[in-house]
Amino acid sequence: MKKAGSSIQTLYPNIIHLTCLAHACHNVCEEVRAYYKNVDQLISEMKKTFLKCPKSIAILKEKYPELLNPPRPVITCWGTWINAVKYYCTNFNELKSIIEEFEEESECVRVPKRLFKMPSIQSNLVYIVSNFGFLPDTITKLETRGVLLSKSVDIVNNVQIKLEECNGEVAKLILDKFNKVISKNKGWKNIKKINQVLMGETINDDDLSSSPNNGVYIVHELSTSFK
Repeated sequence: MKKAGSSIQTLYPNIIHLTCLAHACHNVCEEVRAYYKNVDQLISEMKKTFLKCPKSIAILKEKYPELLNPPRPVITCWGTWINAVKYYCTNFNELKSIIEEFEEESECVRVPKRLFKMPSIQSNLVYIVSNFGFLPDTITKLETRGVLLSKSVDIVNNVQIKLEECNGEVAKLILDKFNKVISKNKGWKNIKKINQVLMGETINDDDLSSSPNNGVYIVHELSTSFK
């Protein structure tokens, strides 16, 4: 995508190549997932347990009729893993009690039973939701059509603000990941300058003249979403 954007800029020098900001937030979500292998394994094994097993679903519905079936997050559906963490955080005790009733010795039952007994698993779920639970909603907002440029810029800026307010060592690493992803988006700085002008803010002539796209701006956004 970056090579394609560079090629287009050769023909149309006033184009700004802005890579997908929703995808940038998804990359941050994936970074969170990478730090919590046990949580990821719990979600994966529970997905297997309830995916094609009517008996398991029947037990769940009998004991907790109003409880939704466990979610089936897909990596290419951005934000679904964090939403799954929210589900397990909210319904942790109910799901744990259901799994403990299963008598099967299959792998997809033994592993969740072991993971639910881990002292750290519930704490990890709470930490992820408390600090990074806003990311799926952010992705949805950035994917919405017709949003004003100023609104999109505010959404991305708020991600940085919220990550800076997060607590813990993992939060610092996630913030570092976000900053690296945004810094690689070459069009982002120019977009922020344009937004400042449109909002009536004063920008130094040097800031504008230093841009290779000084003059008429055309925003060209490339998305790599597989939704």
